[in-house]
Amino acid sequence: MAKRNKMVEGMFIGAVLGAAISLFDKETREQFLHTSKRVSRKAADVMKNPQGYTELVKDRLNTVLTTTRQVAEDVRIVTSKVTDIVETTPEIVEAVKETKDAISNKTEGMRDDNIER
Repeated sequence: MAKRNKMVEGMFIGAVLGAAISLFDKETREQFLHTSKRVSRKAADVMKNPQGYTELVKDRLNTVLTTTRQVAEDVRIVTSKVTDIVETTPEIVEAVKETKDAISNKTEGMRDDNIER
């Protein structure tokens, strides 16, 4: 005897009951009918013209691929710039410190000259 999955069975029964109960509401029922008709029309249109939808899907896929490639390239460029900044920052900090020290030494030298006069 096969073991039944009571969890899945219970979820399915609950979903069917929930859907049936929700259809007691007039607005929900009208929305459901409207959506069902729209989906039916769309499905019939796809069945009549599959080539057109195939082309549409191909075009959308190409658009997604192009966008993905552009984003990947942008990410690569940004990553490269960040790497450059991370690598050059210590050098810049050191140059600023050296400049500060040089200016401090000059300033102190000028003060000492003014004090001696």
